[in-house]
Amino acid sequence: MNLQIEGRLALVTGASRGIGRAIAVELAREGARVALVARSADQLEALRNSLPRPEDHHCIALDLSSTEGIPRLSERLGALGDLDIMVHNLGGSAGAFPALAPSNEWRDVWQFNVGIGHELNRIFMPPMVQRRWGRIVHVSTLSTKTYKGNAPYLAAKCALVGYVKAMSRDVSKDNVIITAVSPGAIYSEGRYFSKLSPEALEDYFQNHLPSRRLGRAQDVAPAVAFLCSEQASFMAGAIVDVDGGGS
Repeated sequence: MNLQIEGRLALVTGASRGIGRAIAVELAREGARVALVARSADQLEALRNSLPRPEDHHCIALDLSSTEGIPRLSERLGALGDLDIMVHNLGGSAGAFPALAPSNEWRDVWQFNVGIGHELNRIFMPPMVQRRWGRIVHVSTLSTKTYKGNAPYLAAKCALVGYVKAMSRDVSKDNVIITAVSPGAIYSEGRYFSKLSPEALEDYFQNHLPSRRLGRAQDVAPAVAFLCSEQASFMAGAIVDVDGGGS
């Protein structure tokens, strides 16, 4: 299928590894020009050199949670031309795990998972509306349905789902399509599922995951690429599960 995004400029945050890296690879394969954003310049450069047409892609090493991160990204992207696609992959617990963590730590988690994406949308969504074409994809999580996980992170991701639904109502008439993808149990080196014993993993499969295998970042990336495409024009506000039946 031709996704019709060849030559379009796409931003991917958290692009240096995992799901973000896989999404960047998929968009590049579809012919998009990808602006790769993460903190590690070395990892971004290695990724850029592995992509088709490396000269078409751009590495932007920034910490978007810092005060100057978003202004500097806006300046760098402004020099690259019109931004057509944004994939907000940045997210995580931001170090706040206890449910009774102080409210400022909850705010930090919200900012990491929702606020940074919103600030980028505030900057780049209005030009998309003017051009009557844009695709914005946020990365959520299966936990918004299972309600399992640490409370600050789960609350932020639930807020993100509401944000996507509400914002899509404002701009879908202008062919700016905001969606989210909700990955389930995805294997990532050093993360929770990679540390489970074979017995614990088998128990998880039997009780929670009908497909009986962990997902991969490469399982998520094609769904995101489709949401970035011309063919997703009637999917405003969609929350797409990629979870092996775990929901």
